[in-house]
Amino acid sequence: GWYEDEVFHVNAFGFPPTEPSATTRAYYGNINFFGGPSSASVKASAKLKQLQEENEDAMFVFVSDVWLDQAEVLEKLHTMFAGYSSAPPTCFFFCGNFSSAPYGKNQIQALKDSLKALADIICEYPSIHKGSRFVFVPGPEDPGPGSILPRPPLAENITQEFRQLVPFSFFTTNPCRIQYCTQEIIIFREDLVNKMCRNCVRFPSSSMDIPNHFVKTILSQGHLTPLPLYVSPVYWAYDYSLRVYPVPDMLVIADKYDPFTVTNTDCLCINPGSFPRSGFSFKVFYPSNKTVED
Repeated sequence: GWYEDEVFHVNAFGFPPTEPSATTRAYYGNINFFGGPSSASVKASAKLKQLQEENEDAMFVFVSDVWLDQAEVLEKLHTMFAGYSSAPPTCFFFCGNFSSAPYGKNQIQALKDSLKALADIICEYPSIHKGSRFVFVPGPEDPGPGSILPRPPLAENITQEFRQLVPFSFFTTNPCRIQYCTQEIIIFREDLVNKMCRNCVRFPSSSMDIPNHFVKTILSQGHLTPLPLYVSPVYWAYDYSLRVYPVPDMLVIADKYDPFTVTNTDCLCINPGSFPRSGFSFKVFYPSNKTVED
C-alpha cells in the first residue's frame, strides 16, 4: 500500500502467516508452552515418540452434542460401544451440550439422571469400562457461567455418581488440552463457524471453502476465538488458555456445523459435527500414524 494526503491506501491485506511448530521450537528450544506440570516440552522425547509409534491400536473417538436426554442418542451410543467392545479405544471424548433442552429448573437433576443412564450403558461393556478413558468437555448450553470462555468443568455434584460408577472418567474445562506421548491436542466445544461467518470482513467465495478459511483464521490469529469481546466474551485472566501458539499437532473444534477434516501448517483440524444433527457422525483419530476416519 501507500500513504498519501493523510490517507493510507491498501493494495492487499491478510493474516499474519502461520508458523509451523517446528519453526517455533527451533527458536525457543524445549520450553513447554502447552501446559501441564513439566517446564520442558516432551515434544522431542525419543522414548515417547517410539511408544506412540509402537502403540498402533491406540485410537481416540470424538463425539459432539451428546444429548443424553434423547433415547435415540443413547441407543446409538449402545451400538457404538457394542462395535468397539472387542477392541476398546484408548479414549472417548464426549463434548456437550449434554442435553437437547438447555436451561430450566429441572436441568441439573435431568443431567444427573442422564449421566447415570450413560454410566449404566458403559458398565454393560466391561472391556470398555476397564480399558477406555472418558473425557467430558462442557458445551455452551450446559450448566455453567453463561457464554464466557474458558468454561469450567461440569459441577462435581452433577458428576459425582457417574465418577463413582466409571472411575476412568475426567470432566474438563472447555477448551481442554490433552498430551498424548509427543502429541499436543486441543479440544474446544463452541459453535464458532456461524459466529465467524456473521462477523467476517470478506465471506469465502464458495461455501465449500468455509472449513479451510475457518481453520486458517484460527491458526493465523493464534487464538481459538478471534472475535470481538461483545460476540465472544473472555475471562482475561485465563485468555492464555485460548491461545494456539505454538501450533498444536491436533485441534478439535466441536461445532454444530457440518463435519470436516482439514490439515494446515502440520496441524490436523477436525470437527466431528453434531452427533444427533449429522446422522450420528463422529470422528476416530489414530495417533500412531495421525490419520482420521469418519
